[in-house]
This record gives sequence, C-alpha cells and structure tokens, in this order.
Amino acid sequence: MNPILRHLGYGLAAVPALFLPFAYLIAVGWLCAYALPASYHGEEIPESGDRFLTVTRAGFHALVFQWPVYFVWVLVTRRLTPRLRLLWGGVMVIFSLVAIPWFLFAMWRRSERIELLRYIRRPSVRHYFAKGLREELPPVRHHLDLPDEYRQVRFKGPEDDVPPEFRIITAHNPEGVVVADEVNEVADAHLRAELERLEFEHFPVAGGSPDFSHIEPGYGIVCNRAEALLLARRFCQNGFYEVLGGRVYLFSVHEAHRPGEYVGRWRDLVDGEGPGTMEPTV
Repeated sequence: MNPILRHLGYGLAAVPALFLPFAYLIAVGWLCAYALPASYHGEEIPESGDRFLTVTRAGFHALVFQWPVYFVWVLVTRRLTPRLRLLWGGVMVIFSLVAIPWFLFAMWRRSERIELLRYIRRPSVRHYFAKGLREELPPVRHHLDLPDEYRQVRFKGPEDDVPPEFRIITAHNPEGVVVADEVNEVADAHLRAELERLEFEHFPVAGGSPDFSHIEPGYGIVCNRAEALLLARRFCQNGFYEVLGGRVYLFSVHEAHRPGEYVGRWRDLVDGEGPGTMEPTV
C-alpha cells in the first residue's frame, strides 16, 4: 500500500477515534466540576447546556458506530494470532473508549503484536498470549515509572573484591531533576555522613550513561533491601540498584513490592577506572 495513502487513512480514522476519550473527559469534567459539588451541598444540579449535550451525544453515537467496526477488525485481521485476537478483544470490550484509539495507533505503528504484551508482568500470562512471538517479545518492564536510561546504566567502580551483596544509591539529582553541582555535592556529603552514622560498609560507585557523558557519583552500600529503600526515599531518588551474586537488578522506590528488573552482570557493566577503586569504609 502506498505509504502516503496509508498515513492519510490512519490520520482520518484517528479523528473520530480520538473524539471518544475527548467526549468522555468532557462528561466526567462536567460531573466533577458542577454536578457532584451541587449534589454534595444539597443544591439543584445545574443545567448542562447545549454544548455539553452536543458533545456527549456525538460521543455516544461515535462509540456506537465505531465499536463494532473495530471489534470486527480485531477478529478478522491476519496480523494478530488467535490468542492476541482474544487479548485485544477483551481490551476492546472493557476499555472501548480508550482501546479504540489505542488499537488504531498500534496498527499504524505496526506494534499490534507486542503493544499489550509489554504491560503484562506475570510471566505465565505473558507467555500464553505471546505464543509464536518469541523473537518479537519485548522485555518485561516491572517498573514502568522508570525511564529506559536506568536500564542502560554503566558503572565506574571496583570490578573485583566487591561484597557478594550490596546496593547502589546516589544522592545526585533528586527525583531525576538535574540540579547545580554545588547542590549535588552537599547532598552527597549528607549521604556519606548518614552512611557513616549508620555504620554501613560502603565504597564509591558512580553510575552513568553507556558513554559516561552523564555520570552521577554514588556508593555501593552493604545493607539490606529495606534499608536501601529508606535511604533512596530519604534522598529523593526514583530508584536504586541491587548487586546480588554478580547480577545487577533495578528497583523503583515507588513500586518496591515489584521484583527487581535484571539489568546485567556486574562485570559487564562496570569500568574499573573511577571512584570505585577506593578502599571500602565503615
């Protein structure tokens, strides 16, 4: 198919598809801004107005027209396996207002085979729907609040003679916001003083991008996961790393109940030159 015609067709289909969540937000917005407050105070619910009725009525008609079309599309397209048809069909039934533009977007990007699978975290369910897609299956993302840069980390620290289990925490750039060097130095000093107060064995470890164009000094800390979580939260970090038996895992402070995401082996991710060559302290 001509690429120009393909993009044009999807662009035209996107207009009524995106109108569905827009109409839903308008309806919910009116309820939250006018109807619910009036009902709470025992007042008469104000009239919604012609514009509101026009938008909501048009949204209902657009849903009634589009839903059967997209549901049939899910069932007959050859780009989906039978199990993925079942998955998309279920999503279409439950989340129709959002699922319609989502499915259209996935078909346009040609990611319809893995679009939903990337959000399934239970391996057994994920593998059931991914039958026949082993080479296309995206990696599991346990911590969706963390950007991919956290998973592409490289370290500067000691390659050998490291504890069998430790966590890596930095105090730099709290909440992922880049701040001045002076602010980072003060935060690092506070973290180092806290580690000394708690008498945690620690040693310098810096984490950064693969080419080290961005790097944040931190510490490898011999502590348990709960203690690392408290430290990371206290210094306003989004996540921390755990090195267990030479394997590196990523944890989010906002989803601490989730299992860690495997990032790689310590020996493959660490560059021995750097601040981590200093002797451990207690």
